[in-house]
Amino acid sequence: MRQRPSVPPIVLGIIAFGAVAVGLSVAASPLFGVAAAAIALGGVILLLRPEYAAATVAFLLWANVPVVAMRSHGVPKTLASAYLGLLLLPVARRLLIERRAFHWSKALPWALAYLAFGFLSTAFSRDPQLAFENVKELCLEGVLVFFLATIAVQSRESLRRVTWALMAAGAFMGSIALIQQLTGRFDSDFGGFSMIDSGFTTEGESGKVSQPRLAGPIGEKNRFGQMMTVLIALGVGLARSETRRSLARLAYVATALSAAGAALTFSRGNAVGTALLLGIMAMMGVLSGRQLRGLLAAGAILLLLLPQYRARLATIPTVFSLASADPAAPEPDGAILGRATEVIAAVLVYIDHPLLGVGPGLFTTYSQEYGNRLSLRRLESGRQAHTLFPHVAAEGGTLGLFSFVGLLVVVMVRLYRRVSTGETRRDQELARAYFLALAAYLLCGLFLHMAFIRYFWFLVGLASAAGTVGAEKREEDLMIAAKENGGGAG
Repeated sequence: MRQRPSVPPIVLGIIAFGAVAVGLSVAASPLFGVAAAAIALGGVILLLRPEYAAATVAFLLWANVPVVAMRSHGVPKTLASAYLGLLLLPVARRLLIERRAFHWSKALPWALAYLAFGFLSTAFSRDPQLAFENVKELCLEGVLVFFLATIAVQSRESLRRVTWALMAAGAFMGSIALIQQLTGRFDSDFGGFSMIDSGFTTEGESGKVSQPRLAGPIGEKNRFGQMMTVLIALGVGLARSETRRSLARLAYVATALSAAGAALTFSRGNAVGTALLLGIMAMMGVLSGRQLRGLLAAGAILLLLLPQYRARLATIPTVFSLASADPAAPEPDGAILGRATEVIAAVLVYIDHPLLGVGPGLFTTYSQEYGNRLSLRRLESGRQAHTLFPHVAAEGGTLGLFSFVGLLVVVMVRLYRRVSTGETRRDQELARAYFLALAAYLLCGLFLHMAFIRYFWFLVGLASAAGTVGAEKREEDLMIAAKENGGGAG
């Protein structure tokens, strides 16, 4: 008679402890008790099926659920932050039950070097206490998130589940943003998942048109747009990797909803980044000519339906007036002048502090001093650099920039190689998808500094996994074959 597998005692203990906690929660508050029961049920499922833990974390992180729970629903920070611990479940299973070794990310030394140089820069900064708070965030929400993602996603199927979870988060956020725009319910934040971050007014045929800018659960419109643009690249790659047509279509639907969410931020920088991304995807053969024409048609329809967006995008060419000596050239608006001032200020700060930079998070204390030396726009307060690489250089110096770029190069080179050497089509397409997702982040990063860092580091961790899973054994087999051939020749 076949014996049923026993449940490990530690799992039984955790379940018993959770039951007691839920009972106490119900006694204190029925509503909180229901929420605790739902969390406990999810925890039990993940304890029994830890292979879904990484996908759960992916959805929670990308949809910013823990922060929304804290900000809008009063969940304690300690409880909301504990979700990352779920990534330890597949790690424990691999070590204790399957007794298998890990494939360590080749990019991990570069991430650790970037963190180490951050600590070194902090020690020599003019405000070590403030810099330390930022380097601590880099440690906990950056490098630790990257490390946990790389060791939790160690198989093809796990990577596929995580990618689907990210697209589910994009579809969820994009659907809410689309409903909010179509219904005009800008007075509601939909439980904290569709916030408004400022707005703009344009002159239309019927007079002035006011348009709020949607910021999703993140609460910052440009950053929300960047995260949704990343999902455009991932969604197309996921659709191409699926063998079942129904799943491919579902991935394309999630991609379209993510693209809608990105568009409703009305971000000019993200619009430029998306256009460049689509160009790269077309050159890499990810988008066919027919698909590209369809996307251009969809974009044209969007601009017809949202003339205020068309008017906003029409101001982008005025950026070239910054380098023009023609007095008749149209003058850029205040936002473009401000961004240009901040970018140049970051470059000047780097030139004056080339080795270690000014310290993590301290560029804002220098931006006024350096920005107001220029004759573009006066900065009335400390500002961010609003561009990725000059921001990293200004705060981390050459050492920080070198390790940061090294991290990206190692991950993206392995992904690019995996596109041609993957054992299956799914390996190749997911590697290409994560390569393009990182490219999307960097293209939008031309107009955005490093902030909300957990998104970047989680994405890089998953991209590292996409370039590693299934490749390690192939490399070992090639090395063994090379040794055997060498031995035979002797």
